[in-house]
Amino acid sequence: MRPMWLIEAGVYDDEATPLLAEIRRQGMIAEFVPYQSLRKGSTPVVHGQFVTPDAAVIGYGTFPFAQQILLHHPWLPGAWCSAKNLDCATYFAHFGKHLLNQNYVILPGVEAIRQRDWLYSVFGRDEQVFARPTNCHKLFVGRCIERESFASALAPTRYDPATLVVVAAPQSIGREWRVVVIGNRVVSGSQYAIDGERAIAADCPPEVLKFAESILAEVQWRPDPAFMLDVCESAGRLWLVELNSFSGSWFYQCELSAVVSAASELAEGIWRQK
Repeated sequence: MRPMWLIEAGVYDDEATPLLAEIRRQGMIAEFVPYQSLRKGSTPVVHGQFVTPDAAVIGYGTFPFAQQILLHHPWLPGAWCSAKNLDCATYFAHFGKHLLNQNYVILPGVEAIRQRDWLYSVFGRDEQVFARPTNCHKLFVGRCIERESFASALAPTRYDPATLVVVAAPQSIGREWRVVVIGNRVVSGSQYAIDGERAIAADCPPEVLKFAESILAEVQWRPDPAFMLDVCESAGRLWLVELNSFSGSWFYQCELSAVVSAASELAEGIWRQK
């Protein structure tokens, strides 16, 4: 069974139109569906019919949208968005030597606030440190933070004392690329930033794709059958910035025909093995 793509409505706006068109061009059903239609006890309607529990489905949208599919619907594959595996506290142990943040600490946000001065003494550069939540919920945006703003920047973690954060030294970054990995294969890549500023382009140099392939050849562990690698250039070489989910991250200007084809083939294989 060829998979049906359920794309979250109202998230990517006009940027999602080419994705929808490409899926349909390849002969599959694709529809925008609202987040509310995935809540417990609800089922989305596509072409006038409810999506059946045994359907082959690929969900695509935000992290909460993907999690609703995984939590409340039995579709296969449903969504590639493992919250546990895409947490820095999990995947850093596998990809550590390739990470941009080579030296870091992971600790509860409330403890980071308490240990502010120690953290700045170890990781501070020009009175700044880099900090981000380890999980995909993004309680605050990962960024370089000045000492006097540190407590307020991490304030959202006080509502859940178990929330972990990564703290590391700030790094100078040039270009950044998103690389799509499907079924152990690098499928496509797209530039999305230069010097920290949004700069989306279809350009993805061969050396970036080869770097991603070298990581995959060395690290056998995978967070999901399909996921994203974000890569950057810093200090004259390439580094892994972070992992992102396939079902909850934008493709920028990756080659949609290749991404849709590879993801759909993988999804069909998973569905047939049920």
